[in-house]
Amino acid sequence: MAILFGVVAIVGVISWAIVKSDELSGIGRTVKKGSFRHPHGRLVATHCESAAEDVPYGARLLKRVPVFTSLLTLVVAIVGLVMEANGIVAGVVVVDVVASGVVVVLMAGECILRLAKGMQRFSVFIVVVFAGLLLSTACSMFATAMGGGAESFIVVVSRTVSSVAGCALGCALAAAAFREPARFKRRFEDGYENEIAVSPHSAVYKAYREFMVGKKAWESGRRQD
Repeated sequence: MAILFGVVAIVGVISWAIVKSDELSGIGRTVKKGSFRHPHGRLVATHCESAAEDVPYGARLLKRVPVFTSLLTLVVAIVGLVMEANGIVAGVVVVDVVASGVVVVLMAGECILRLAKGMQRFSVFIVVVFAGLLLSTACSMFATAMGGGAESFIVVVSRTVSSVAGCALGCALAAAAFREPARFKRRFEDGYENEIAVSPHSAVYKAYREFMVGKKAWESGRRQD
């Protein structure tokens, strides 16, 4: 589990750095055209295609809960526990897989699919996975502590169910933190244009607002003062 945490954390940091580098391309005092960070030179104009989502956190949370994968995981876990209780070796394997936190990938995947298209990024997926792993581990440890460290059938059931529930809740809480971003079109000094989605709470959003022009000015390629 520790290795899984480490891998997720490292991949998450790398993904975040790549996304931020792209967002900041063309912005700053030392923009050098053709460089790794600024391949197209300075940002000269932006146009807002759609505003950011304005939905309360609670409402977003209800929409992000991975209902399907959570129920599926619980059913598989219960079947595995029953098999284990009846001496079937395969049941032990099933329970170990469920308790290991690997199922967080499925739950996080469902949460990502429930997000707006603009937020369906790998970096967001990593954050959701990490949150699911964290809460899953915490709930599992709590259930074990409440059972006094015993390995009775009841304790194992409690720990497994707690792990699944914690994983689902962790993924949902993290996914709900991401709102549908504002979508901008960008134009750089070499004429290159593309679209990008940014959070309305980020410094990049404020910078893009400073470069923003109206639709007519955007289409004509002129900066609107």
